[in-house]
Amino acid sequence: MKVILTKQVPNLGQEWDAITVKTGYARNFLFPQKLAQPATPALLKKAEKLQADRLKKLDEVIANAKETAEKLKGIKLSFSMKAKGEKLYGSIAEKNIVESLKKAHKIEIGKDMVKLKEPIKTIGEHKVTLELAEGVKVNINVTVEEGK
Repeated sequence: MKVILTKQVPNLGQEWDAITVKTGYARNFLFPQKLAQPATPALLKKAEKLQADRLKKLDEVIANAKETAEKLKGIKLSFSMKAKGEKLYGSIAEKNIVESLKKAHKIEIGKDMVKLKEPIKTIGEHKVTLELAEGVKVNINVTVEEGK
C-alpha cells in the first residue's frame, strides 16, 4: 500500500515521503498514530512539491555548514582547570566547547553538533569532532591545562 508520511518515522522515512508499506502495517499502526495518510494523486503532488522545497533548504544548510567548517579548520581551544595529576576535578562537556567557540572565535553552533563520547576529564590534547550537517564534519583540537 502506498502512503504519505505526515511525520518522520525512524527507519522508514521523512515527513512527506511517499513509501510503500504492507497494508496491515499502514492500517494498524501508521494510520491510527496519524503518522501517514493513504496516497492520493493530490497528496502525491503536494508531497513532491514539499520534497523539492525540503531538498532546496537542505542544500542551503549544507552550504552554510561547509562555510562554517572552513572557518573551524585549524582552530584550537584551550581550557585551564583544576586537576590532580592527569585527572580534572570537573569535566569539559559539549556546552563548554560551544561557549568557548562563541566567545573566542564568534562562531555559533548547536550543542548537539559536538560529538563527544563522554566529557573530557583528563589533561592534554583531545580531538573533538563537530558534525555541522549531514556529511559535513570537522575536527578541532581541545587542549586542557592544569590551572589554579
